[in-house]
Amino acid sequence: MRSRETPLRALSLRAVWGGAALLLVVGVVTGWLLLSTLGSESPRDRARLEVIRTTISIVAGTGGAVALLLAARRQRTTELTLIETKHDATERRTTELYSAAIEQLGSDKAAVRLGGLYALERLAHDHHAHRQTIVEVLCAYLRMPLIGVDSEVPEEGMELVALRRMQAEERRVRHAAQHILCSHLRPWRDAAGNPTNDKFWPDIDLYLAGATLRHLNFSGCHVRSAVFSNVHLEGAPIFDGAVFDESANFVNASMDHAVLHGATFHGAAVFSQASLADSLFTEVRFAAAARFDNADLEDADFTGARFEGPALFTNAVTDDTIFGDSVPFPRADPAREDQRR
Repeated sequence: MRSRETPLRALSLRAVWGGAALLLVVGVVTGWLLLSTLGSESPRDRARLEVIRTTISIVAGTGGAVALLLAARRQRTTELTLIETKHDATERRTTELYSAAIEQLGSDKAAVRLGGLYALERLAHDHHAHRQTIVEVLCAYLRMPLIGVDSEVPEEGMELVALRRMQAEERRVRHAAQHILCSHLRPWRDAAGNPTNDKFWPDIDLYLAGATLRHLNFSGCHVRSAVFSNVHLEGAPIFDGAVFDESANFVNASMDHAVLHGATFHGAAVFSQASLADSLFTEVRFAAAARFDNADLEDADFTGARFEGPALFTNAVTDDTIFGDSVPFPRADPAREDQRR
C-alpha cells in the first residue's frame, strides 16, 4: 500500500540563493548600524552592545535550528523516496510471482501445476492484501471440470490409459488445492478462544459452486462465508466443528454421508434441494435461519442440534430421520405420506 503522507515540495534554486542574499544584506546593514551608532566606549554603548550580542546569539541559534530543520526535511524526503521505491519494487515482484504461478496452473504437467499452487500459497500467506484474490483463484481451479469429462472418452488403447493417468494426476493436484485451503482455514483455538495456528487466514470467503470435491475434510475450518451450491462431494465430506460467520449456501449440493457434528452457522444456512441422506447434524448450532426445503434428509441425524432461528423443512424427505428434542416441529409431510401409501 502506498504511503499516504503528503509529498514534500522541493526548494527551488532561486529560493536558496534569495535566502542567502537576504542574510548577507541583513548582516552588512546590521554591522554598519552598530558601528555608526555604538562606536564610542561609553558604558551605555557597551551595555547596548552586550544586548545586541545576546540578540545575535539568539538569531544565530535560530538560524542553526532552521538549518537542522532543513537537514531533517531533506532526510525525510530521502526516506520517503526509498520507501516508495521499495514498495514499487515489492509490488512488481509480487505481480511477477503471481503471473508466473497462474501460468504454471495452466501447464499440462501435473508437477508444474502443483508448483503453481504452492507458489500461490506462499504469496497469499506473505501478502495479506492479495490473500482473498488468491483464494478465489484456487476455488476457480477447483470449479473447473476434470480433464476428459466433457470430451469423448476412448473405450480402450493407449489413449484411454493416458487419459486415466492424466485424470489421476489432476485429482492429486486438486486434492493438494483442497488441502492448501483447509490447512489455512483452521485457527486451532486455545482454551481462551484465541487462534494458535500462525498459518490461519481469517475473514475468507469461499466460492465453490458447481465444484466436484473428493474426500473433502473441512473439519475445524472457520470462514466468513461459503458457497457450495450445486457442489458434488464425493466420499464422506467432513465439516465437523466448522464455523461459518455469515451465510452458508449448500443449495442443490450432493453431499450424502456428510458429517457436520458440532458445526456452527452464525448466518443463514441454506440446504434447499440438497442431497443429505445419512448425514450427521448432531450438536450443530443454527444461530440464524436454516432452510432444508425439498432436501433429502433420509436417515439424517439432528440429535442435539440447536435451531435459534426459523427452520424450514417444507417438502423435505425425512424418512427415518432422527430429530430428537432439538427440533420442535419438522416431521414428514402428511401429503407426501399419503402419496407413498
